[in-house]
Amino acid sequence: MENKMVIDSCIFIDYFRTRNKTGCLLKRLLRNNPKVFVSAIAKYEVLCGSKYADLLFWQETFKMFLVLPVDDTTIEMAHQIHRQLKRDRCLLDIADILIAATAIVNDLPLATINRKHFERINGLRLVDLSDIHPKPQF
Repeated sequence: MENKMVIDSCIFIDYFRTRNKTGCLLKRLLRNNPKVFVSAIAKYEVLCGSKYADLLFWQETFKMFLVLPVDDTTIEMAHQIHRQLKRDRCLLDIADILIAATAIVNDLPLATINRKHFERINGLRLVDLSDIHPKPQF
């Protein structure tokens, strides 16, 4: 298991929807990995999909993470990924491309529930979530 990683927005959404926060995937990732990052784009996706009433929850949640910016190097990498995916006729949403580019530029693996989307991207390492300790049984 990696000690550092970028977390995809789907893991934050899973965290929000899970009643038992201590056993959810995000908490298990944090327990095993002291250096967990979030792409500015994943943060943007989560905030845009949230109700106004939930913004305080998200503001507090994102305080636990270093947010990686989208800079010029990330944009250049995203452009390369877009060209590869377009050539292979398997484009992804721009947000997913930017999240992947952020992980690649920062030389970090990406933790995502949507492996199928991201496996298409050359050079992107994905966290094997089966390595995470199983959910506690209650």
